[in-house]
Amino acid sequence: MKKYILNILIFTLFANISNSQKLDSLYVSRINDTILSKYLNEKRPIEIQLPRSYDVDLDKKYPLIIVLDGDYMFNIVAGSVDYLSYWGDIPENLIVGINQKDTRFKDSSVLDNTTHTPITSTASFYDFIVNEVIPYFSKNYRISNFRVILGQERTANFANFFLLKKNPVFRGVISISPKISKNMNSYLSENLSKTNSKIVYTLSTSKKDFESIFKNVSELKNSLDSINNKNLKFESLIFDEENHYILPSLSVPKSIRSTYSIYSDIDKIEYDSIISNLKTSPIDYLTNRYQLIKDFYDEDKTISINDFMAVEEYIEENEFFDLYNELSQLAKQEYPETILPSYYRGRFIEETGDPKKAMYIYRSAYNMREVKGLTKEYLLELANRIEEDFNY
Repeated sequence: MKKYILNILIFTLFANISNSQKLDSLYVSRINDTILSKYLNEKRPIEIQLPRSYDVDLDKKYPLIIVLDGDYMFNIVAGSVDYLSYWGDIPENLIVGINQKDTRFKDSSVLDNTTHTPITSTASFYDFIVNEVIPYFSKNYRISNFRVILGQERTANFANFFLLKKNPVFRGVISISPKISKNMNSYLSENLSKTNSKIVYTLSTSKKDFESIFKNVSELKNSLDSINNKNLKFESLIFDEENHYILPSLSVPKSIRSTYSIYSDIDKIEYDSIISNLKTSPIDYLTNRYQLIKDFYDEDKTISINDFMAVEEYIEENEFFDLYNELSQLAKQEYPETILPSYYRGRFIEETGDPKKAMYIYRSAYNMREVKGLTKEYLLELANRIEEDFNY
């Protein structure tokens, strides 16, 4: 039954808009705050953006993104995260911008002359983030164990120091046009090649960036590209036309999307290049994919309807109809009390030789809840077609 093409189009359409429908009536909330720091001997201004669903989904914990240079980077990060999460490409995040307008150099660039690691005021700023900022949000807000830190130039290089610890407090780093300090290349290569933590690292520059930055970032890119460690997800973004100051406007949204690339639904590129060529079970591929989402992002994401339909397309194209039974069990686990498990159970029974039983299964799902893109009327139509074809 070659109806899967229509189905996949319908399901993908609804999958793409379902998250936006859920968040459409909700709004982001911004808070201006300060943290009194014993390490900095001052009150440091911060700006916070709460996820749209924060005051609705009261049991949910959210990834935390710390934005360095928050005085000018916060808005572009907060806007990009809200937009991408609105459409379901990334999870919602809690965003924190740290103001560094008058303290940028002393916060991020005072390094030891021998080891080229933080000392004095930069060591204090490091301790401020680890021992005061993160505990403050862990205590007062619902944040998960996945944390990202983002910076540009000096602060981008500073963010790298968090990855030099055995158990880094940030497992996501977005480094935009970093002004790389001496030894940082070798420090990162050594630590990331042997890390046991799940790390997501995104590095960016432009061919029209400052010449020294472009050169050093290119060298770091080559070093990190050579690392073979399943715990590291590294991507570099090299732009063509943007100068040093325009670069964040393009790099921020792309870097955030890259950071969460495993999270987004299966698209046509992934289907054509990977799933359609699978020699193993597509259902195993799907469950392993969602386990990676949990491992990297500490996010228990329900398998999307779109991704169920990608597996259905594979089954139909290859006529591996026995897999529908296993897919039905997975649907029962992810979408209990909906028509989805019955739909796949019916497809299994119909395609393996018992259309009359399939007809009853389709009809029995009438009292179940619908899912986006799959209606009770459609299942009744399938049942009626069988009845007409076989004169039951």
